[in-house]
Amino acid sequence: MANNPYDEMFRNIARLMEKILSEMPLQDPKIIGFTIISGSPEGAPYLDPSGEEEDGESDVEVVEGDDCIYITAVADARADGAPYVTFQEDSVTLCTGGDEETVIDLECEIDVPHSFYNVQHGVIDAVCRKKSVPGEIARS
Repeated sequence: MANNPYDEMFRNIARLMEKILSEMPLQDPKIIGFTIISGSPEGAPYLDPSGEEEDGESDVEVVEGDDCIYITAVADARADGAPYVTFQEDSVTLCTGGDEETVIDLECEIDVPHSFYNVQHGVIDAVCRKKSVPGEIARS
């Protein structure tokens, strides 16, 4: 599985569920499984949780790690076009749907062939692998 900035949070949720299940009495019903869905159910009306978008806040979050830069954005469910991400060596072009694109300038060069993105439940997650410097030991 690819490095995801939310992996640790999901591991903590899984540990919490294991603890809850282990402390339940045997005669009570068991939880067979659960699903965490980020986004509105299919067919539900589009609701913008941030309210007005004119407050200067961005719907794009950029987190820099040691090996990767993680970009998370909300896809526009009302747009006609599909969301996508285009990687360049020093920037990322992000289209959350429709015709509008956002260019995110990066502080370092990225390894374009090993960078990728995923669109799921109205959220775009892009992982930009940093280019390794010659002579540097690559981390995995």
